[in-house]
This record gives sequence, C-alpha cells and structure tokens, in this order.
Amino acid sequence: MKRHTKEQRIVIVKAHCKCGVSYKETVRKILGIFGRRNAPYQSTFKRMIKKFEETGSIMSSKLPVRHRTGWSLGNIAEVSESVAESAGTSLRHRSEQLVVPRSTMQGIVTKELHLHAYKIQLTQELKPTDHVQRREFVNWVLENRNVNGNFSKKIIFSDEAHFQLDGYVNTQNCRIWGAENPRVIHEEPMHAQRATVWCGFWAG
Repeated sequence: MKRHTKEQRIVIVKAHCKCGVSYKETVRKILGIFGRRNAPYQSTFKRMIKKFEETGSIMSSKLPVRHRTGWSLGNIAEVSESVAESAGTSLRHRSEQLVVPRSTMQGIVTKELHLHAYKIQLTQELKPTDHVQRREFVNWVLENRNVNGNFSKKIIFSDEAHFQLDGYVNTQNCRIWGAENPRVIHEEPMHAQRATVWCGFWAG
C-alpha cells in the first residue's frame, strides 16, 4: 500500500472541502494536482475523508503492537543469566530447563540478547615442553645457517593425509526433511579402506 505524506493528505482534504460533498469533482481536482500516477485510488481517498470527518486527523492509525507473552522481562532475565552461567548449553536443553518454548527461547536469544551461535575451533594441543622444543629447533637451524649458508635448502618438508575410499557421512551436517522419519541407514564396514598420501618437498 502506498503511503501518502502529511502534506499530500492536507491537499486532498482541502480539495474535498472546496468541492463540497461531491466525490467526483474532488477526484477530478486531485487528478489535476497529482496526476494519474501519483493520485490515490478513489477507495483510498474516501477512507482519508471518512477518517478526517470522524476523528479530525489526516494520518493513519499505527498498527497495534503484538505483545509476546513469553518475552516477559522475567523470562529475558532468566535466559540472560542462564547463558552467562553455561554458554555451551543448547537451545533445546535451555528451553527445557527454564520451561520456555523453544521458539520463544530462539527469539529471546537472537532478537533480545543479540547473541549468535559460534562453532568451536579445533587447534593442535601444545604442552609446556613443546614451546621449549620449538625454540631449541629454531636456534639449531639458525646456528647451522651461520655455519653453512645453504643449510635451509637441505631441509625436507613433509606431510601426510588419509582419504576414505568408501565415502564418509557426517551425520552432523546430513539432514533429511520429511513428515515422517525415513529411517535411512548407511552401512559402513568395520575396517574401511583408505589411502594415505605422503608428500615431501625441498628447495632442490
């Protein structure tokens, strides 16, 4: 629906007042002022005049705000406190603990508390001794470079990777939508075949 400005509504009401009670004459006058593209529909124009005659206002009434009963200040405070105590709890478990519908929990967490779900990043675990070993290795390389300028070109870098030959199903990312559970089963051998690829390279 096209919204008309306050100034446009004033022009329409004034035009109707000057033309008396004749809607046809008012419509012709409005078409001359606004043009056919910008002029309001006759039904819209009549609603404006009727509203002005009943309420004395030319502006549209604001739509009523939908009150969410589950989004009470008490529930929002409880959810905020629960997240602060255990940020890793899922929305399903949190809604069960606080006896709050999951849809309401989702809305409070995202729209009221402005929180986002983040995944855990996996990195290699480093023990206290690893830092010492790495520093010793770096010092060893620097000492040998001082003795032999081509020492770095003699270092071989290598790595390996394992590839599943029978395919791999990640149940966390695989979802099947339907009205009923299709009970899809993916059989995997006890000892799946895989290939290990090793690669090494050096400056030469």
